[in-house]
Amino acid sequence: MNRVSEMADKVGDKWDSDSVHDLRVALRRCRTMADALSEVNPSPSWKKLKKSTRDLFQALGELRDTQVAKKWVKRWGGSKDPMRKSLLKVLDETERQQQKNAEKALAEFDRKDWKKWSRKFPPKAEFFPVESVVFQRLALAKLNEAVELYQRARRVRSGAAWHRLRIGLKAFRYILENFLPERYEHSSNELKRMQDLLGEVHDLDVLRPLVRKQASGLDSKIVGDWIARIEKERKNRLDEFRTKTSDKESYWIFWHKGLEWGHNLKTVSPPELQRVYSAS
Repeated sequence: MNRVSEMADKVGDKWDSDSVHDLRVALRRCRTMADALSEVNPSPSWKKLKKSTRDLFQALGELRDTQVAKKWVKRWGGSKDPMRKSLLKVLDETERQQQKNAEKALAEFDRKDWKKWSRKFPPKAEFFPVESVVFQRLALAKLNEAVELYQRARRVRSGAAWHRLRIGLKAFRYILENFLPERYEHSSNELKRMQDLLGEVHDLDVLRPLVRKQASGLDSKIVGDWIARIEKERKNRLDEFRTKTSDKESYWIFWHKGLEWGHNLKTVSPPELQRVYSAS
């Protein structure tokens, strides 16, 4: 919560992509922890936190998507590429409007309440100690949800489905990071890599319809080359993600076993879980 206050003061100076990202990450951490704590120690406090950050979190997300899309366009398009020029013009206009929306949301974010809550809420979060069996059960439930989202994404094959998996994987990651640090230490690099892969798939899914909208008046080969590159880069990332989740050494299985060691935490029976993994 202190990090949110710090980044809220910083972001208003420039609204650069790094500051927007840092504030959004800080907000997401608080929101994810509030979700987890509401399950193990219910309190109106967690709903207050979620409600107070909702508009700002959403506005920052929209602005961040546009800023990241601009980075992809600048990386891929040469200075004389007409698609690059057309996309940047549209994205610049979109970014200006989204920044105004984010500025409004930040101005309406009650920082006095937030600072008051940052002193009041921590004791409520200490009801159960870190590494508690309660958080292990919660992490296992989030892991099983992520597996279900993965299976759905493989069936549906839509950008929205992969994005929901990304969100589900983040929820699992933050439970480990904040409440089960010993287990997170052994998984942090791979979890972050898998999350980054899905994040870049989302970035490409945001960029693809923008490219198609700019097709009018441009050489069809130029448009086709951009779409082909997006599809190739997207496929490469999904293929890498699948290699980490689709065999007997799957990280799904590794994490599941890690949450069971030392405790009988079987919210899903091993044979049933194995069938789910085998279907991958």
